[in-house]
Amino acid sequence: MHLNAELHALFSLIDDPDEEIFHLISKKIVTYGREVIPCLEDLSEETADGKIQRRIAEIIRKVQFDSLISEIQLWNAENTHDLLTGSHLVASYSYPHLSLDELRTSVAQLKKEIWLETNDFLTSLETATLVSKILFQFQKIRSEHNNYQHLEHFCLHSILEKKKGNALSTSILYQHLCEALEIPIQLISVPDQHILACFQRSFFQKPEGHAYQAQILFYIDATSGKLYSQYDLDKYFEAYHIPKKDSYFQPLSHQMIIANMATEVGKCYLSKRDLDRKKDLDKIAALLNQPQK
Repeated sequence: MHLNAELHALFSLIDDPDEEIFHLISKKIVTYGREVIPCLEDLSEETADGKIQRRIAEIIRKVQFDSLISEIQLWNAENTHDLLTGSHLVASYSYPHLSLDELRTSVAQLKKEIWLETNDFLTSLETATLVSKILFQFQKIRSEHNNYQHLEHFCLHSILEKKKGNALSTSILYQHLCEALEIPIQLISVPDQHILACFQRSFFQKPEGHAYQAQILFYIDATSGKLYSQYDLDKYFEAYHIPKKDSYFQPLSHQMIIANMATEVGKCYLSKRDLDRKKDLDKIAALLNQPQK
């Protein structure tokens, strides 16, 4: 982006000691959008003043956040609410240089690898077993319960490049692959767990009036790909004294999954200096949790 006269003048005022003036020029710079970021990064490299560098970092964060909110609003307005795009948008808040095209290419290759091993005669159970085998045995993906010390594990890019993820990111990848293969497997609302459930196909054709649990054939642990029965899940509820509710077996919408991802990523920013970032991610989650008009 060309550094025009107005931007040059605004940049020269970033070191103004008056916080009100800085707020005004910061607000103006933000209106230039993402294209101004390289200029700000260059300016930050040219100064050794820590205060100016912090101010520039704050402006860059605001530019990225405003742009991201616009992109998430567009995604939220779509009918499909593509999980891959939604998860990439949240990940790009922390890692703005990640490529959605590269992510799509890697996932498409993984889908092809699974598809070549399937046929029309496989049951849902056999297909899910195959997906788990390819992800966790052949691809050797390692997943852990959500660890807020490892922000990168929330990104699908990390799973595909480094074979490391967490319960949330691997469950999103697993569900996306199953949806692409037309297998009725979705995340459900079991407390403190990221559990995928395989539903009867008839449930999605006419879900109204059906108890959710009664429509589930089996469950999948997102951290290992291991399959579980209803008996196994009932034992979990019993062991942790959790009253079983049918709402726990309700499939999560794509908006709810990505809102949950924003909330979970926000928990990686709990230090005092990062609280503004946590607030940003909480705003994203709140936006996605708003009732659709």
